[in-house]
Amino acid sequence: MSNDSLFVQHPSIKLEDVREDFEANQATGRGGETASSRGYNAERLAGAVLSERCSFHSWSDQSHYDTFVTPTDGVCGRVECKSCIYRYPSGGYGRFRIWAHHHGVLSYMAENWSDTASYLYFFVVYTIEDSIEREVGKLVTTAGTVDDVIDEWTLRNHDSMGEQRARDISWRVLLRRLGVSQERFETADIIDLTS
Repeated sequence: MSNDSLFVQHPSIKLEDVREDFEANQATGRGGETASSRGYNAERLAGAVLSERCSFHSWSDQSHYDTFVTPTDGVCGRVECKSCIYRYPSGGYGRFRIWAHHHGVLSYMAENWSDTASYLYFFVVYTIEDSIEREVGKLVTTAGTVDDVIDEWTLRNHDSMGEQRARDISWRVLLRRLGVSQERFETADIIDLTS
């Protein structure tokens, strides 16, 4: 993959690199007492892959995105990170959960403020080996692209947000709707659908 992407700066950094080299299972961002440590690992990975400085941190003061990246001068990105396991112990394929109110704000901002910033989704699929998350594949795309593939919302309960509308979507269904083969997803350093 050539590095002519506006956002992808360090495509070869993997989820396990971020977790093993830094105390990535310690939640340090917003909502640390309730957030999944694996979600924070995905946020750190997004920062490392998408930021010119290769920053391994997670930070956002807004609820509709998880981290802020600056891949090049004059460009900024607000990134909502989603991670899921390859397969659940029950045998089903892992699912990403997208919250309707967060997605709505992200989509609105993308549509109305896209001249000054980009609004992105960063998806990571992992397996668990010896209690450590191992990356299967990762993908970055725009909020508008995700909006085109989300088809329905249902009510879900959340510990801190209460009852909210969300969409649980299998990572395989998401790939199919985005036109990405599973083989390509699992063999590429990253799939970049931002241009």
